[in-house]
Amino acid sequence: MNNRLPYFRTPERISALRSQLSHWQGTRWRHAGVRPNEMRCGISGDCLFWVHAFKAIDALPAKLEIPDYRRNEALADEMQTLRRCIEATGRADLVSDNGEAKHPPVFRIGDVLLFKNGTSGAHCGLVVKEAPLHFVHLTGNGLLEEPLHQAHYLASLIYVYRLLDAEVRS
Repeated sequence: MNNRLPYFRTPERISALRSQLSHWQGTRWRHAGVRPNEMRCGISGDCLFWVHAFKAIDALPAKLEIPDYRRNEALADEMQTLRRCIEATGRADLVSDNGEAKHPPVFRIGDVLLFKNGTSGAHCGLVVKEAPLHFVHLTGNGLLEEPLHQAHYLASLIYVYRLLDAEVRS
């Protein structure tokens, strides 16, 4: 049983996330691949932008590095490298594994969404609104906020992770 609380549970932390995401407006999608730690808010990045957004608000340690990856590798390993990286933080709770889920999870602001994507193997998004349920993701048109309850997104949603507090509650 996990005895840590979700990180994005207070209005202050949710506000900090929303404020940070506003800085990503206008950022264009560009596969970071072999230089994922060089993504730049407002300039370019890929769907792992959320790691940098979390680091900017101290939700994840500033020293956390994203390992290099290539599209072909991501496509071939069916998100296993990405999942290992997320889980290696020790702060990620796997909320839903669509391969085993009978019902969709209860989504919370800050949840990381992993979608199966035919061209790159995976795509990520971040829940930003619970009612109605919306998520953001970085695209060729910039950072987009969209409703999650669209058939093509729900059909391709494979994993949902939730960031947890670093400290254990007593």
